[in-house]
Amino acid sequence: MVSGELFGIDVHEPEEALPILSPVIPCAVQPLNSEGYADYLWSGIEGRQQVERKTWYEILGGLDSIEDQLHRQLQAHPSVRLILIVEGVAVPSPTGTTVFKETTKGKRHLFYAGKSYFLGPMKGAYAWLYEVGKYIEVHQTPTYGATLNMLTAFYKADQKEGHNTFHRYLKDITFHPNPMVQRLMGMGGHLGIGAVRAEALIKRFGTVY
Repeated sequence: MVSGELFGIDVHEPEEALPILSPVIPCAVQPLNSEGYADYLWSGIEGRQQVERKTWYEILGGLDSIEDQLHRQLQAHPSVRLILIVEGVAVPSPTGTTVFKETTKGKRHLFYAGKSYFLGPMKGAYAWLYEVGKYIEVHQTPTYGATLNMLTAFYKADQKEGHNTFHRYLKDITFHPNPMVQRLMGMGGHLGIGAVRAEALIKRFGTVY
C-alpha cells in the first residue's frame, strides 16, 4: 500500500528527483506504476492527486499507448485525481517537429535544436492534448527541473486549507438539468469535476448508472 503521508516518486523516474525534492517536501521513491498509479502521488486536504509525466518525444512517438495508459490509471484508482504534465520544448519544422534540448553555458541556460528528423506533426499532438484536457488537467513545462518545481508547488498548495483563489468571482456550479451530469458532479466534486468535464466523461465513457 502506498503511503499517503509522503510525496511518492515512481522508481522509474530520474534519480535526481529524490535529492532535489527531499530538502523541501517529505518524499520517497515507491513502486507507483506497478500498483496502477501514475509517476507521482501525494495526499492533500481535498484528497489524493497523481501526475503522469510525458516528454514531447513520448507524446510524438505514440499517442494511442499514452491514452491507453491514462485510461488504465483512471480505472485503477478512480478516486485519485489524475494530471498530465508534458515536458520539453517542441516546435513545428519542415521535417515534422523539432524537439529542443537544454544546455548550460556559464550562467546561461540555452535551448538548441538537435538533429533534423521527423517526429510527427504537431497539429495532431495539439488536438490530442486539447481533447485530453476535457477529461483531466494538462500542464506543460520546459525541463525536468521545472517539472519538479511545479510538483512542489502543487504539493504545498494541497497542504493548505481555505484557498480563496477566484472565490470572489466564481462560484461552484451545483445544478445541471441532465441528472447523469448532476450525479457525476456530486460523485466527483472533490476531483474537480464540474459540468463541462462531467458531460465530456459521460460522452466518452457512457452513463454513470
